[in-house]
Amino acid sequence: MRETLGRWIADAETNHAIEDLRVDARLAQLDYLDDRGTDLYYSLVGELLDMVRAGANDPADWASVGRGLDSVSRELHDGAEADALFFSSVAFYLGGYPASAVMTMRRADPQYLGTDVEAAAYELLTRSTNPRSPLTGALLGSVRAGDLQVVDAAVAAAEDGVAQALDVGPEEWVAHRLYLALLQRFQKTNLRAVLPDGVIDRWDPLVESFLDRQRPVWDFFPSQIEAIDAGLLTSSQSYSLQMPTGAGKTALTETLIFDHLTRSPGNKAVLLVPYRALARELRGSVGRHLTSMGLLSRTVYGGTVPGIEESEDLDDVRVIIATPEALTGLIGAHPELLSTISLVVCDEGHLLDSGARGVGLELLLARLKARDPSPRTVFVSAIVPNVEEINSWLGGSDATVVRSDYRPSIAEFAVLRPVGAGRTATIGLELHEPVTSVPAHTLPEFLRPTDFQYTNPVTGRRNTYAYSSTKTKAVATARKALALGPVAVFATEKGGDRGVVGLAKELLRQIGSGLTLPLPLSYVNDTELVESVVAYLSYEFGDGWVGTSVLRAGAIVHHGDVPQETREVLEELVSDRHVSMVMCTSTLAEGVNLPLRTMVLYSVKRSSDGSAPEAMLARDIKNLVGRAGRAGSSTRGLVICANPDDWTVVSPVAEGQPGEPVEGAVIELIRRLARALARNQLQLTNGVLEANAPLFPLVDGVDAALIELIREELGADEFIQIAEGLAAETFAAAKANNDERALLHTVFELRARRIVEMRSTGRLALARSTSARPRLVDRVINDLIPRYEHWSATDSVVDAGLIRVLVDWALEQPGFASDVETEYRRTEITDFGGSLTTLVLAWLDGRSYEHIADGVGVTTDVLLRIHAKVVLFNFVTLVEQAVALIQEYLPETGDEALAPVIASLPDFIRFGVSTSAARELMARGMRHRRAAIALGTDPAMHTSTNIFATPWSIARDLLTDDATWLRRLGALVYRRTVSDVAIRRGTQGQVG
Repeated sequence: MRETLGRWIADAETNHAIEDLRVDARLAQLDYLDDRGTDLYYSLVGELLDMVRAGANDPADWASVGRGLDSVSRELHDGAEADALFFSSVAFYLGGYPASAVMTMRRADPQYLGTDVEAAAYELLTRSTNPRSPLTGALLGSVRAGDLQVVDAAVAAAEDGVAQALDVGPEEWVAHRLYLALLQRFQKTNLRAVLPDGVIDRWDPLVESFLDRQRPVWDFFPSQIEAIDAGLLTSSQSYSLQMPTGAGKTALTETLIFDHLTRSPGNKAVLLVPYRALARELRGSVGRHLTSMGLLSRTVYGGTVPGIEESEDLDDVRVIIATPEALTGLIGAHPELLSTISLVVCDEGHLLDSGARGVGLELLLARLKARDPSPRTVFVSAIVPNVEEINSWLGGSDATVVRSDYRPSIAEFAVLRPVGAGRTATIGLELHEPVTSVPAHTLPEFLRPTDFQYTNPVTGRRNTYAYSSTKTKAVATARKALALGPVAVFATEKGGDRGVVGLAKELLRQIGSGLTLPLPLSYVNDTELVESVVAYLSYEFGDGWVGTSVLRAGAIVHHGDVPQETREVLEELVSDRHVSMVMCTSTLAEGVNLPLRTMVLYSVKRSSDGSAPEAMLARDIKNLVGRAGRAGSSTRGLVICANPDDWTVVSPVAEGQPGEPVEGAVIELIRRLARALARNQLQLTNGVLEANAPLFPLVDGVDAALIELIREELGADEFIQIAEGLAAETFAAAKANNDERALLHTVFELRARRIVEMRSTGRLALARSTSARPRLVDRVINDLIPRYEHWSATDSVVDAGLIRVLVDWALEQPGFASDVETEYRRTEITDFGGSLTTLVLAWLDGRSYEHIADGVGVTTDVLLRIHAKVVLFNFVTLVEQAVALIQEYLPETGDEALAPVIASLPDFIRFGVSTSAARELMARGMRHRRAAIALGTDPAMHTSTNIFATPWSIARDLLTDDATWLRRLGALVYRRTVSDVAIRRGTQGQVG
């Protein structure tokens, strides 16, 4: 593309940004655009036709023309506007941006596209599921049936149509020529054309699934085509894919798993994901899709000891979606699974560097690849610069690394630049487009003193709201950016003045002061729905909770302490465009795909315990900002750095620099261990390993792998050799120097000796049969069991004596007490045991978060912090290990079997319910605790005379009484719960 045209397009977009963002200042250098819209339009159409004629290959040029025509369409009307949007959509499609093409074309009024060929092009570009045009209907039918000769014939007919159109006139010829170009592109990129042997009927279920989705998929993105062309579906080697956020990793993963399992009928595939939240999200998308294709999926993310529902009927399961720790536990309980797993897809693979989660992932992958034969591994990440190194470790070659920089929408960056000081200061928006030749330029007076003026309701005087802080400017910037579409304000912390809660309170202060900035409430599309969510939040967290107050004002709070069921509700508000403003932490980058147009970075530096702030890693920023601009929602995403001092951290990401390499959390732990041993002049022993909580992920991961490998006939020396061989399979071994490698081997050797020792005392069988951590076996048998007399007799989950015993025992375990103390920081509570017991009992009793917080004597936000980290993670993990061991141990000693309610106690605590029916409803996929509690305690659960009735079917019948249950559950929970039980478990194909 000519540089002058590229600058013209960028300048026109800047002009429209000035209008959209309501910036009154004028840029003199843009004066030349006045009354030149028609000139730009003709130039762009000419450029489009030249590119079509020349067969241009640069996607950036196509996208630039598409954006330029989209921009020009704003100044046109009726047929001219429809034509411009048509040309824009064509440019996007030919450049490999089908999602942008669909979004753009759907804004055109089809009544102005009257000819048959224009109607066919319109339906092709809008992905019409029921096309009226016989031309488009034939194309869609050919892909569905696998008869690509129809597509070939359509291309040939279109070529004839172009020749005949020359005799009619230029407008007719342009329409036919562009339609031909669309068909030629479709001929190459449609699903069947890209899939290997795509016309065979083996692909029918996958193609049908893609075509029939709410957002139909007719063809593949360039990034997906690149991976398939590189042999992803035809090779048996391990692959590594580096694909930006939004580039189609999920659909490609579905294709890969479908292809592998339909060619390997007796095998299973695993999709590893790092977070429970992401596992839950994929359960309803990838899991549901694959199950509908005949590949039954199971989502496992409850804990390290698999629950009943997670372990049942595994023979029929073809796809397991799991977190690393959950899969480790499942394999421990069902070692026969290992021989059936032939494909492992590791999503968000950069989390190899992520603390305990990364340790567990690395050791699990090492364990899998050490098997003979080892499963094929496909490593997927958007942000690993040294992906070749990881691919080599996993057994791949140079030819099996696929790097793609394709992104379905472009990311633009900007930084706020204050001018002046005090109450007369203005803030400019400095725009950066590092991928183009257009230099940085500033929109002056993006924020002005008048934006912060308000009338004091008491005195009637005009005052100026203090706006010097970064937080105030970040929130004000987000409010202005609402004109562009949904906006997120990112903070590195959850609570406190510098966190998400501080941002939320700042928004409420601004709104309360009456600033004239745009109101988030003005961008709420479904007031009744939002009010139902406000009522839900008020019931669960209290009317005064900041999240409730902010949603009432039209925005949401989203961070890791907000319970999962609530986060899903809030995410749907943004995903469905009912709410357009969100204040969030990086949880928003953990797999949740929202249609954000703008992301405002309030801070990219973290501080903990009062230490100096540390900048986020560039690769983490890259992953985060990749959420701005989503395929099918916008053609561009805007990232605004609110603090100019942070621009040095953000600018490398804006410039496309690769970021930091992934080292792996295991080698980081080994290096920390080496420093600690040298500093304290200690010799490494199992006692040291088992007494230091930071080392537990390493210890537990090594133990889980070794337990699988030990056999009765193996002597100690032989088993140690096997352990050292496993150590050599880790990524840490590839990264380590000689001393570090020796220490790594020592850790594996020590844990091998501990496993041999446990075998000789008979305790190993307990760890193996329960998937419990070996380091906890003696602590449970010797310390916990003697403290409670009623392991076999208890019939109530809400047993204060039992819960207090478990809490006190947990507080004695290395690391737990310090974690509790950290989460109780800045409270006046000193009796942690009593407080936690009160919390857990109230949680089991079905109390709301507001009531639990009142009972414990903390604020709702502090309660959420304690509940998320201490109760639902650390405490539940210890309890599930302990219960599994006790259940196995009691019969061996001649005691009665463990009471059923205690056997299910980890689930009761995890779900916050106290009846078996409620526990089963939650385990089977009911999303709302409130609904499960109410339904689970209904008399019908115990009085049904139908011997085939289950809690699920009884709940479905109960909910038909909408008058009763709407009143009991509230509009939101009732509606979502009816949706839950309406899905038969056979089609849902997964459990909670």
